[in-house]
Amino acid sequence: MALNKVDKLPEEALLERMQRIRGIPIIAPLKRDLLANRITALTAIINGTTNYILTAMSKGGGSFDDALRDAQRLGYAEPDPTNDVEGIDATFKLAILATLSFHVDVHPDDIYREGITKLTGRDFEYAREMGYAIKLLAMARRVEGGVQARVHPALVPQHELLANIDGVLNAVQVEGDLMNRVLFQGPGAGSLPTASAVVGDALDAAVSISNRVYWPHSFRRDSGVKVLPMSSVRTRYYLRIAVADKPGVLAHLAACLGDAQISIASVLQKEVEGDGDARAEIVIMTHLAQEADVQRALDRMRQLPEVAGIEQVLRVFG
Repeated sequence: MALNKVDKLPEEALLERMQRIRGIPIIAPLKRDLLANRITALTAIINGTTNYILTAMSKGGGSFDDALRDAQRLGYAEPDPTNDVEGIDATFKLAILATLSFHVDVHPDDIYREGITKLTGRDFEYAREMGYAIKLLAMARRVEGGVQARVHPALVPQHELLANIDGVLNAVQVEGDLMNRVLFQGPGAGSLPTASAVVGDALDAAVSISNRVYWPHSFRRDSGVKVLPMSSVRTRYYLRIAVADKPGVLAHLAACLGDAQISIASVLQKEVEGDGDARAEIVIMTHLAQEADVQRALDRMRQLPEVAGIEQVLRVFG
């Protein structure tokens, strides 16, 4: 599966995104307070616009377009929301956070990206039924051979703290060898959080100038560590597949997964209204599987005559 590339933004736009991350005080802790830790994972909800939209779709039951219009009316989404809803803003922010966390140069082009525009009410309905929320997550993890970094919608178990970060709130969860897990939470959209970050930087600079001191933050880079491709990721998957409602379809889907060494954790089958022939949706939750194997299985499913389409593929957090 090809990586989705993001356009390069001018330096001032990148700096603006860094300021907006600092609506939650996370940059300074990563550069100073957590420096003694070997950070192993970072999972974040770092775009207030998309989190508002996903919360509205989950709790209000409306469509993506309805939730987006509401976010624009309230000033949370821009007239052109592409940078938010396609995950571009979150990708740039993750590049900054991953670079600070793992001491590796992470460029936005290194990060796999998916937006939220393809999510439907059915996905939220099925997620609730199985005990999950849907969030746009920005994730980076240290694994054998390098670092994985990705931004995409994910199913989050409802007992997880991140599943309950709603509205325009943002959160950054950091895991390390000494402090285990810490969570930073705060507003992620609106003028006041941005103003707080900008004024905080201005005051910090003024104090340094007044006192004629500058405290450089130690920052080392680990040479030779690379950002791994998305195909190397191992996680669980939610697959929503539109099929003809006839005997044997599930067995054919299971065979595609089995041939790719992917085991099934659970299955939901829902009858849906269609034109003419009986139609159904099959929702499959897998056990841990590798991205490359899942994509291979999905390619085989698309060739089955009973399959009308792969309607949704979501990864599972946790």
